[in-house]
Amino acid sequence: MNIQTAFQRMCFFLLIVLTVSLPSAAFCDTAAPPSKSKVNLFKIGPEERCPVCAMQVDKHPRFASAIELTNGKVLYFCGTGCMLRTWMHPEFFTGLSKEDLKRPVVRDYFTGAPIDGRQAIWVAGSDVVGPMGPALVPLVSQRELEAFRRRHGGTTTFRMQELTDELWESITGKPAVSAKQK
Repeated sequence: MNIQTAFQRMCFFLLIVLTVSLPSAAFCDTAAPPSKSKVNLFKIGPEERCPVCAMQVDKHPRFASAIELTNGKVLYFCGTGCMLRTWMHPEFFTGLSKEDLKRPVVRDYFTGAPIDGRQAIWVAGSDVVGPMGPALVPLVSQRELEAFRRRHGGTTTFRMQELTDELWESITGKPAVSAKQK
């Protein structure tokens, strides 16, 4: 093989790599939360424990979620259910007030990209099982919701802003905060 052929092959290889990687990188950036601060869910260490159930967060990376606090610290959760309960009642699970919570961060079900939980479309009652049982699944768009429902079903959709104790109990069959926690 001469130098010109080797150079042509190398250029062709680089063209393929750039063609594949640039569009996917652009897609990930569009799915990122609108906030300037980023919570990197991909660097969760074994020392991180869910403040609700004490499970190791790094054992459940697909369902791991977080709440960024106004002081810059981050609380990590084993799954979206524990994060949502804390978002609803931080005083019971963390001793913090709602004013201390800045942003909920979850992984989009299909891409795994971190998204602001308030922007997600949530699905309950599907066949997806998380670390604590039936999962509450965050999706980034209506198109993803339609694809998800074709594959996994789902009985209820909601936005975090719509989540109340009554809705929580209707989709999980349990109170958001138990009587002994009140």
